[in-house]
Amino acid sequence: MPERILFVDDEKFVLDTFRRNLRGKFDVETAEGPKSALKKLEAAEFAVVVADMRMPNMSGAELLKVVKNRWPQTVRIMLTGYADIDNAMKAVNHGAVFRFLLKPCPPDTLMRALTDALEQHRLLIAEKQLLHGTLRGCVQVMSELLELANPTAYGRGERAKALIVAMAKFLGVEAIWKYELAAMLSQIGCLSLPQDILERRLAGEALSPEEEQIFLMHPAIAANLLRNLPRLEEIAEMVADQEAPLEKNPCLGARILKVALDYTDAASRGEDAHIVAHMEQHPEIYDPRVLGALQWYLAAQQGQHVERLPIAELREGMVLAEPVVTANGKTLMRKGQTISQAAIERFKFAEVLGVREPIAVLRPKDAPRTQEDSKP
Repeated sequence: MPERILFVDDEKFVLDTFRRNLRGKFDVETAEGPKSALKKLEAAEFAVVVADMRMPNMSGAELLKVVKNRWPQTVRIMLTGYADIDNAMKAVNHGAVFRFLLKPCPPDTLMRALTDALEQHRLLIAEKQLLHGTLRGCVQVMSELLELANPTAYGRGERAKALIVAMAKFLGVEAIWKYELAAMLSQIGCLSLPQDILERRLAGEALSPEEEQIFLMHPAIAANLLRNLPRLEEIAEMVADQEAPLEKNPCLGARILKVALDYTDAASRGEDAHIVAHMEQHPEIYDPRVLGALQWYLAAQQGQHVERLPIAELREGMVLAEPVVTANGKTLMRKGQTISQAAIERFKFAEVLGVREPIAVLRPKDAPRTQEDSKP
C-alpha cells in the first residue's frame, strides 16, 4: 500500500507548491484546513500528516493532537514560523509532533524530514504488528493448553468471551482486544484448583467457607502469572479483580468480567431467566452500567434461533444453544460456549464418546445458510 502524506494548510497556493515540488517523489494529498484534513483521515490511511501551525478555528498543534489520539501510527510534522517557535516546542514536548520545520522550508530539508517520518511510520507499524502477533500467539497457546488440561475452566471463559467483548463495545471502551484476551485468560488460575470444587461451584452447589476461599484464590494466581508477560499489565488487573467487591474494584474490565462470568454460569445451568433481576438487586456486587450493557446484549440476541446440526456441519465460531453430552451423560461443552477447532477435532471421535447428535447451535434469523453449510 502506498505511504501517503497529507499536507494541511488554509492557503491553497501553499498546498499547490508542496504538490508541485514533491510530485514523483512522494504520494501527496492536500487538505485546505483542519476540517477537510479530518474528513480525509477518516476516509483513508495516511503515514504522515504535515500541518501549518497557524490556521483558523483549529491550530496545527490542536489538529496534530487529535491525529495523535485517533491515529497514533500516523507520524506528525508541523510547519511553523519564527513567531510560533514556543508553541511548536510545546507541541513537540507534549508528544503530538515528531518534528517541526521552520518556514520557509528548503525543499531538501523537507524531503529529508518526510523520509525520516516515513521510516518512523514503518517502525511503528512493525512494532504494532509484532506486539499484536506475539501477544495473541502467547495467549492462544495458553488458552489451548487450558482447554486440554481443564476443559471446564476453559469453557467458563470461552462462554463469556463474546458477551464480554459485546459489553465492552457497548460501553465505548478503547482497545477491545484487551477485554477479549482478559476473557481468554481469566480462568488459567483454575488449573491450581481441585477439580471437584470448580465443578460444584459452576453447578451452583454451595461450597463450604474453606472451599469458597480456595475458589476465590484463582484470580490472584492467574494475575501473578500474567504479570510476568510484558504489555499485559492491564489485562492482569482485570483478571485479578474479577471477584472483588464493587467498592474495592475500580477496574471496569474486572466489573465486566464479573457480570459476564456470573451470567453465563447461570445460563449454562438454565437459570438465565431470573439472573439479571437478581443482579439488579445487588448493586454492591454488580456495576449498574455493566448490567445495562448486558440487557442491551440480551435484547440483541433475541434475533437468533436454534438450529440443530450434525457434527459434520459444525463450524468454528458457532455458539452452543444446548450442552453437548455423551451417551453416559457426561457434559463435553456447556450451553453458550463457542465451538473451537479443537472441539471440532474432538467431535470426530463422536462414535467412541457417544456424543448425541444433532448439536443445537444459535444462528441469526436472517443469516442465510452458506453453500458450505448446506453440504450433506
